[in-house]
Amino acid sequence: MLNSFKDTPKDVVVLHHTKRGKTVPNLSPFALKLETYLRMANIPYQVDDTFPFGPKGKTPWVTLNGEHLADSQFILETLAKKYNKTIGNYNEEQRALGHVSRITADEHLYWGMTTWRYVFGDPKDLSQVFDLPPAALTAFARATQKRVKTSSFYQGTGRHSLEEIFHLMKSNLRALSVILGKKKFFLGDEPSEVDCSIFGAVAQYLWGLPGAPYAEFIHDELPNLEEYSIRMKEHFWPDWDQCLAGGGN
Repeated sequence: MLNSFKDTPKDVVVLHHTKRGKTVPNLSPFALKLETYLRMANIPYQVDDTFPFGPKGKTPWVTLNGEHLADSQFILETLAKKYNKTIGNYNEEQRALGHVSRITADEHLYWGMTTWRYVFGDPKDLSQVFDLPPAALTAFARATQKRVKTSSFYQGTGRHSLEEIFHLMKSNLRALSVILGKKKFFLGDEPSEVDCSIFGAVAQYLWGLPGAPYAEFIHDELPNLEEYSIRMKEHFWPDWDQCLAGGGN
C-alpha cells in the first residue's frame, strides 16, 4: 500500500505521523519538529496518519518522490540539501551552539517527556491529549508504558526517581532559557533549524503533559521560554487550533 505514495506530486513531501493530538498537533516532539521545519523552510508537504511508523519502526518518517526516509534529524538534513535550504544568517560558532542545544532537546528532554507521559503520570490524563476511544487508549497506555519503562531503563533516565528526573529536566529547561535570553529566536532575530527541535520539545512540556509540574515551572521561572514557544506557535502555526484533533488538517 505504500506504493500509493508514489503518485504524490513531484517534490511534495508526504509526512507520516500519528494522529493529531487534542492539545498539540503532534504528540511526538520529533513529528512537531519536522512539520515545523517544513513550514519554516516553505517545503510543500501533505500529512498522512495511516502509516505512522516507517522503515526504522519510528515516527515520523517521510516519503519523497517514492523514496522513504526515516529519523527526523536525518530527514531534516536530507531535505535541506535537496531543497537547498539554509535557514538563518548565523556563523559556525552560533550553529555549533545550536547543535548542542538541539541534542539537549532531542536526546534529553525527550526522556523527561516520555517517562512522565507513559510511566509516572496518571494514565487517565492521556485522554486529555490523545484522541482515542477509551478501550483503545487503555490498551495503548499499557503497551507503551511497558516499552518506555524498558527503553528508558537502558537509556538511563528510567533508572532515576521521579524527583531526580524532575531535577534533570528542569536543569535542561533552565539551560535552554539562559541560552535563549532575550533573543526573538533561539540563535538570534531570525529563525533557524534548531528552533524546530527546541519548539518541538518545549511545546510538549507546556501543552502536552497534563498533570506534570513542568508547565507551571516554565511559566513561573522561565517566562522567556514560554514567550518564545508562543511566538513560534503564532509564527509558524497560525492554524494550530485547526490542526488539533477534531479541527482537521
